[in-house]
Amino acid sequence: MATMDDESTGAGMDPTRSRLLYDLGCAFAAQVRLDDLVGVVLAKCREVLDAESASILLYDPEHNELFFPYVAEKDAAAAACLLALRFPADRGIAGAVLRSGEPVRIADTASDERFYSGVDRRTGQTTRNLLCAPLRSRQGPIGVIQVLNSRGDAGFSAGDLVFLDALAGSIAVAIENARLYAQLTEQVAALERAVREHNELLALRRELDIARSIQQSIVPRAFPQRTDVQVFGDMLPAQEVGGDFYDFFFLDEQRLGVVIGDVSGKGIPAALFMAVTRTLLRATALAGAAPDECLRRVNELLIPENTAEMFVTVFYGIVHLGTGILEYGNGGHNLPYLLRADGTAEVLERVGGTVLGVLDGVRFGSNSVTLGRGDGLFLYTDGITEAMDADGNLFDDERLQAALARVADASPEAVVPFVIEAVKSYCGDTAQSDDITALALRR
Repeated sequence: MATMDDESTGAGMDPTRSRLLYDLGCAFAAQVRLDDLVGVVLAKCREVLDAESASILLYDPEHNELFFPYVAEKDAAAAACLLALRFPADRGIAGAVLRSGEPVRIADTASDERFYSGVDRRTGQTTRNLLCAPLRSRQGPIGVIQVLNSRGDAGFSAGDLVFLDALAGSIAVAIENARLYAQLTEQVAALERAVREHNELLALRRELDIARSIQQSIVPRAFPQRTDVQVFGDMLPAQEVGGDFYDFFFLDEQRLGVVIGDVSGKGIPAALFMAVTRTLLRATALAGAAPDECLRRVNELLIPENTAEMFVTVFYGIVHLGTGILEYGNGGHNLPYLLRADGTAEVLERVGGTVLGVLDGVRFGSNSVTLGRGDGLFLYTDGITEAMDADGNLFDDERLQAALARVADASPEAVVPFVIEAVKSYCGDTAQSDDITALALRR
């Protein structure tokens, strides 16, 4: 056995190999998709070192295993076997090199106690001698490159090991760059697919931070200053971005539309789906559709583009400010509470309808109720009723109704913060898993 410190390592490298290392380094620097290039490099390495085979073993830290993603082997059956093979990372000379970070030259593997014969048994081949060099990254070892069975009578030389170790440096950098590029490409592709599908937001690159900014920017923060109606809403985002939203808009001087919704899932897809739903719903509502018809149209628009198989719950109501009549339809959302001027809180009557974005041809029911002078409405998402304390107990509907009963005759600017603070007080230091969103109005 020999390592880099053995015989003639200071003898340098012949110009042909130095030039080859330079050319290969340039090729790696210009390439981020490595499969074809690494195969050519291993074949060239095997040729230069006059060996029977060359391979790269990468480290899988999750399973603590080494595997063969790249092989230069003339025996097709043996190559196929290696590509499917995994073994514990603490086995064999490859495992020792991975741990030590030092290249080795083994003149006789049979006499080396570290040699793991399991690979030979699987491939039906015999390893007589080998070179093995570590692949190092800034985060630590990522694998090894090894060359087996010198065809020459003298076996591998110390100069061969110097060459392989130098080549390993370029390969390790290239593999690490390729991994980073692949991760970035996958993330960018996912974002671009969402943008194409929903035609809503472009050039997203900063994952959850951007999604959270999108979510916060979409919900209204300016509220009307009128004598006939008061409106106020708020959203307390969870640490992970969700898909809650609320909205309100005047259809004309005497009709106010109010919306609240909750998209399934978390992260950028939920934020994007929420943005699209909110845009479609507002556009459809402003075209004059009644609540049930508005939900039906939005559902039909969402389904063809919903390749992510997400869904959204939505409540949509129209308040006629002159008469106090509230027309509403519901798509699987928590029904709002009617806040009476006498201080009572009651849930609106249920209407037919299911979540949006899943089932084609769904019809939605509608209903109406009259808001008297001083009556209000409280809309919310399940982030309120499903908020948990340290023992996993839900805030639930009963606690929400009790909290609303204490402020049922208060202004929306008082109702919404009171409920949110009640939820926060109940949860204590327990991290919330969903957005807490509420919208209130009073006629």
